[in-house]
Amino acid sequence: MADEERIDPEEDPEAALEALAEGPAPESPARRRRLARAALYGLRDARRSARIGLAVGAVALLVAIGVGVFAVANDDDEGAVGVGGTGAVTDDIVAGARSGTVYIRSSGFGEVAAGTGVVVDADEGLVLTNFHVVALGNDLQAGTPDRLDDAEIEAAAPCEDLALLKVEGLEGRGAIPLGRQDAVAQGDPVVALGYPISASGGKSLTSTAGVVSSVNTPLRLPAPDQPRFTNLVQTDAALGAGNSGGPLVGADGRLVGINTILFTGSAGSPSAEQGYAIGVDRVREVLADFRDGRSRAWFGAGLLTPPPGVLERQHLPSGLLVTAAQDGTSAADLRLEQVLLTRVDGARIGSSLAAYCRAVGDAQSGDERKLTVIAGGRREQTVAVEFN
Repeated sequence: MADEERIDPEEDPEAALEALAEGPAPESPARRRRLARAALYGLRDARRSARIGLAVGAVALLVAIGVGVFAVANDDDEGAVGVGGTGAVTDDIVAGARSGTVYIRSSGFGEVAAGTGVVVDADEGLVLTNFHVVALGNDLQAGTPDRLDDAEIEAAAPCEDLALLKVEGLEGRGAIPLGRQDAVAQGDPVVALGYPISASGGKSLTSTAGVVSSVNTPLRLPAPDQPRFTNLVQTDAALGAGNSGGPLVGADGRLVGINTILFTGSAGSPSAEQGYAIGVDRVREVLADFRDGRSRAWFGAGLLTPPPGVLERQHLPSGLLVTAAQDGTSAADLRLEQVLLTRVDGARIGSSLAAYCRAVGDAQSGDERKLTVIAGGRREQTVAVEFN
């Protein structure tokens, strides 16, 4: 235990994991927390060198992979307007979407991640965002950076990278109406709103203008921490770390998509930044299930992909890191958090979200799967989990 405490997981995550895996101390909740924290620091370090990734929150742990350009913002409540492509942005478009755009903060393992959300029902306090924005922990808040209210996950679909939050304190806000992709054409102007990292170090609502590059396209170069997206709207509107989960709106003020990915090319073949948003038609389908209280392929906890090098050094099998469990879910009932998920119904899932999604199939609320996990050490155990 003394050796573990002398190793700083932030400075050397792999050494911290090695000490945890091979040390003589018995497993304990505290020891499991240190294991998870070391894996998360390793994830941060691995992602810094990647070139494709999600436009996620402001913390280094979940910072957008390969993001080198971000919207410069002033620290004021009205937000800033920038131009990412050739689309024309008007005050009316921004003003109409501003009250329906919220700041989201997720805390866990001593870290804080931030992103953006879209108000879909102000009266009910419902906000839609990316699943990866809230995957870090179950301590969730939403609102504005200077006024945050409590939030909780109502429903989630990790394989769609979407989550529906119930948020307090949305009085006076307005929902952003949903559009339809058959009303969108290549070259149409769009505006992306959100709370990206700013050069000034502040957190304020920003907007960038661009055009639709492609109305409906799959993601052809997926990364391990991404599901297999089949309906994305591509845009040249500038996205940055923190835009994830925010709205991409058209000239009519209607939602075109949920901002999700910034692609900057491969290490050997860099390209102009390309932004991608989950198409509004797909958003409509998933949101309909969410509003009926049905999740998709979610057992109640967050999922992150640990770096392969960390797992190899510890002689651990490939898998996904299960972070914090949402209260009232099957994962919370079973205390299924801060563990490494290795199999679903006996089939190995590797260390990719897409493999997890293939293994769970079309699991919906009430379905049961057998999950095999490693909790703190190297012994696998299998539990039956009911999906939420």
